[in-house]
Parts: sequence; structure tokens; C-alpha cells
Amino acid sequence: MADAPIVIAPNAFKGTLSPLAAAEAMASGARRVSRRPLILRPLPDGGDGTLDVVLAVRKGTRVSAVVTGACGDAVMASYGLFATPRGPLAVIESAEVLGLWRGAPCPLAARTSFGLGELMRHALDHGARSLSVALGGTATCDAGVGCLTALAARFPGHPDPRGGDLADLRAVDVQGLDRRLSATRIVGLADVMNPLLGPGGALRFALQKGARAEDLAGLAAGLAHAADVLETGFGAAVRMRPGSGAAGGLGFALALLGARLTSGARTIARLIGLPAAIARASLVVTGEGACDDQTLAGKGPGVVAEIARRHSCPAIAVCGRIEPSFGASIAGFVDCVPVVPGLSPAEGVAQATAAALAAFR
Repeated sequence: MADAPIVIAPNAFKGTLSPLAAAEAMASGARRVSRRPLILRPLPDGGDGTLDVVLAVRKGTRVSAVVTGACGDAVMASYGLFATPRGPLAVIESAEVLGLWRGAPCPLAARTSFGLGELMRHALDHGARSLSVALGGTATCDAGVGCLTALAARFPGHPDPRGGDLADLRAVDVQGLDRRLSATRIVGLADVMNPLLGPGGALRFALQKGARAEDLAGLAAGLAHAADVLETGFGAAVRMRPGSGAAGGLGFALALLGARLTSGARTIARLIGLPAAIARASLVVTGEGACDDQTLAGKGPGVVAEIARRHSCPAIAVCGRIEPSFGASIAGFVDCVPVVPGLSPAEGVAQATAAALAAFR
């Protein structure tokens, strides 16, 4: 196995490096200390960077459209269109439309997922018969009400279903929903398989999205009320389904439409051939911006570690920061190394990777 390759499979280092850029930085560091061949398979978990990774590995077409951003402004967003035996597949990254960095800021309760529904309709207009919707890295927490509105659900009496207080919802009329949805296979790719409600639900990431601590009770009440109204109107009980809390409740809305909710990282790993690459590797290097308890709950590095264990391949994690809640040995890593501070993000990751590989030898 002296010439067995090293697999480089990071998630995004949020706010600094995309999965592709993180993989290139790790590869740069690996080349400084090792002559082994490298296989780059960056692994997003359904958040930002998902579309770029899939398009880099699988032949497809990037399609762009102007849609509504989270705060109501116009944004340019893309999705990928791929030929499959089942017909055209659209891979849609929610963060492309609703990412935390898109457009001007506004209060969390006023943000809307309307633009995601617009992009889904655009993909259907362009022939898509299957939709894989990556759920992660979004700025919204509207239970998918905006998305459903763009798909022609109606909310009688609501002043503005594209945004605003969920407590204003009175009923939902689903008779006018885009008829093509019933014949479309929809899969939601969740970064964390959390339910809509409860302590580990959609509000788990609300503070990261800019909510204040004093806002949480009102947001929780709004989500619970929206769940009551939507489940009654759709005749489905999906609020506790794993993944329904992804992307501020977008997983919940997709489940109401009949979507299957699944782990984004595990699905993308299969799409990009990661298990086959690890099966012939001598070492795997992965990582993300913060290694914590969420890393083990379906995030990219945790899934990489699972695959590596199945193939008896050692795995190393390089992280922007390592939280006390993260245990490297429990997660299945032989080492976990923090990014070198005081450098550019790419160079910090490169130097940390070089140091980890040098120590492993």
C-alpha cells in the first residue's frame, strides 16, 4: 500500500472556504510532506458549495435564474440539470437562493423561502422530473411557507405569506398547487436530521441566523402554529420526521409535498463516488469550520469517518476550531488538528494538513 492514495474530502469552512477551495488547500499542504497520489472528493452536506461539487464531478448543465432572496430582493441563483435514466434531475442548493450572505439583512421573522419555490418551478419549466434539494446554510426560518406560496399554495387572509409573522396564518388552500409536483420525485438533502419542533428542531440554528435570544419563544410559537395549519391543510403529519427542521423548516414543507428527507452528506458521497475512493486509500483527510457535536449528526466529516471505518482506513480531521463537545476518538478520527491561526484561510488549512500528515507518518 506504499502507493495507495490519500483522499481529501472536506466540507466547507463556512464563511472562508468552499468545499472545493478547502480541498485544494488541504491538497497543497499534503503535497508538502507526501508524495502519495491524492484523490480530491470534497463533501458538502447539503449546505453551501453542494452544487459546485456535484457539477465538478458529474456531467451536467448549470442553469441560472433571477429569483427572490430571503429578504425580498432579487438575486441570481443557479441549479444543476443532469440526465438520468429516470429523466432530467435538477440539483438545487437552497443556499444559492437563501444563503446567509445573500442580499441585505432583515429580521429573521421577516425572511422568506419564496425564492426556493421559484427556482423549483423554473427547474420544472426546464424539464426536470426529479428534484434533489440541498437543505443547509439558509438564512430563513419560515417553515417553508414562502416556498409553498411560490408553488401556488394559498394562505387566505394572510397579509404577506412570502414573509412576516407565521402567527398570521389561518388556513392553507392546496387546490392550486403546481400539478407537476405530484408527478415529480423530490428528495430533500438535509445537513442535520432534526425535526421541525423541540429543543433540537429548526430553531437550533436560529442564533447563527441572527435571531436574538428574546426572539426564540415567539419564533417557536410561530413554527408550532404553522405546523398545525399546514398539516391540517395537507392532511399529513410530518413535523417530527427527521430532517423536517432542516433549513428553518424547509424540510417540513418538502415533506408535505411528498419528499423523501435524507442525509445530504451520505447522498452526495454516493453521487461523487467517495466510498469507492476511500476503499483503495491509505488515509482520508476531512474537516470543516467547526468540529462539534453537530459534526457527528450527519455533517460531512462525520460521514467521511463512517465510510473510512467501514474500509478500515484511518481518518484525520482538520477544523477551523475544535469545540469541547467534539471527541476525535469517538468520532473515529486518529487525529483532529486545528487550523493554524494568523494566516489566510487557505494557508492555515494547508499548514494544518501538512503538520497532521507529518505526524501521522
